[in-house]
Amino acid sequence: MSDLMNTPLDQLPLNGAVNLLAHNEDGLVALEKPTGLMSHPNGPEDNERSLLTADYDLKEECYSWTDATGEIRRAWLINRLDSPTSGVILLGLNPEITAVIKKEFSTHRVTKIYYALVRGRPQVPSGSWSDKLKKVAKNGNCAQIVPAKTRYQVIKSPTGGFPVSLLKLLPLTGRTHQLRVQCNKHGLPIVGDRTYGNFGFNKEVAIKVETRRMMLHSAETIVRYCYKGQLRELTAKSELPEDFKAVMSYRPGLNMHRPKGTRSQVLAGRRFKAPEAP
Repeated sequence: MSDLMNTPLDQLPLNGAVNLLAHNEDGLVALEKPTGLMSHPNGPEDNERSLLTADYDLKEECYSWTDATGEIRRAWLINRLDSPTSGVILLGLNPEITAVIKKEFSTHRVTKIYYALVRGRPQVPSGSWSDKLKKVAKNGNCAQIVPAKTRYQVIKSPTGGFPVSLLKLLPLTGRTHQLRVQCNKHGLPIVGDRTYGNFGFNKEVAIKVETRRMMLHSAETIVRYCYKGQLRELTAKSELPEDFKAVMSYRPGLNMHRPKGTRSQVLAGRRFKAPEAP
């Protein structure tokens, strides 16, 4: 099969926990990654814990596998999410569309909307953060200082439960762990973040709500691009995970004697409307 031909969508060896969100005729695919899965394996031992259950070439940033007919199939990873982050992630089914979309990412022309559940509340309900972050060089040289910019908006701050806020985050730059670092830097550590979070608070949440996941979710990605002389657009959305709602709806006394396995029944009587993009 020619490299410029699309790998058939139904040939993707999706991990069983991964969902298809959107795709188009150009070979651009949006998937929904659950928390805990890796964007790509770092070695063969990680194949079952990654987005696709297939081999991965770190240099080419490409998954490859052999289908039932002996044909070699490929899919290129366009962007990444940290293992504990859930939500929208993109693949290209041919190298041509992959290069086009990666260029859009590198020039910051892709709209990415995240939701983070953080401990605390910003003093100003909406605004932007401009910070200088350290970027460690791969060759071991001294760390570089790079700018990081993010817009934020408070969506909800419940009362009577955990002191948390649901933030809508729009990163304007794409630094490693940018949202996690910036939230912590501004006194709003992401709930469940085991690297930059408030470890005591994370433990309290884990005990009372029985969830240990990091509360950062890639909720929407919008890509506008030119391909084969035509303007195109792909929008992919992922619903706010139930664990976010469970933490936000927690109230002392109401959750104390809840039997295990009935979380969905408990949540059924609570009102929580998932945030909508403006």
